[in-house]
Amino acid sequence: MDFSGAQRGAHAQEYAEIMISVAFPSNSFEVLSAESQLIERNRYIKEAQEAEVGCDVHFWRSSTRLKKNGALIPPESINTFDNLIRQLLSAATSDVQFTEAVVQLKASFPRIANWLDWWLRPTIASMIFPARSVIDPLVASQVPSTSNPVEHQHALLHHAVGTDQDLIQGIEKIHLHVHEVESRYQAIQSVYYLTEL
Repeated sequence: MDFSGAQRGAHAQEYAEIMISVAFPSNSFEVLSAESQLIERNRYIKEAQEAEVGCDVHFWRSSTRLKKNGALIPPESINTFDNLIRQLLSAATSDVQFTEAVVQLKASFPRIANWLDWWLRPTIASMIFPARSVIDPLVASQVPSTSNPVEHQHALLHHAVGTDQDLIQGIEKIHLHVHEVESRYQAIQSVYYLTEL
């Protein structure tokens, strides 16, 4: 999931609506008092929020952009920066180690403090950093690292096509990528067709 407050809010609301429709069939939810409806809806919203996992690709891309700016991350300090970033994302990092890594990042790279503070906001930090997560570790281990199929498709396209090429070469690579996706789709369809026979 992205880190947009609007997207997170919409996700929680949709989850609540689905769970209400499952838990209260045949319009039995409307029979409840307004107060009881609010309590139930808020319970499901809280349940959805407790299972929100952020897409770590956004964090990695953001940190990669920082590394490209030598005024923010001096080239000779990139390894230190990378190690601290990995420590923030590691499930093995304790709360104390996480805090120490944050302090070291801010001390070593003072120009990224605002960037780091944005990622450390509680609603964001709980979605991306295991040491700050409010999600049950068992639930977190079962949630995909990205729930955005469009992002996944873009990543496949970018991997297949690459960058920095002439127009004709780029079009040829896109054509090959589309052909490969079509071939996979047809293979799935043929397997599905055979199982239906």
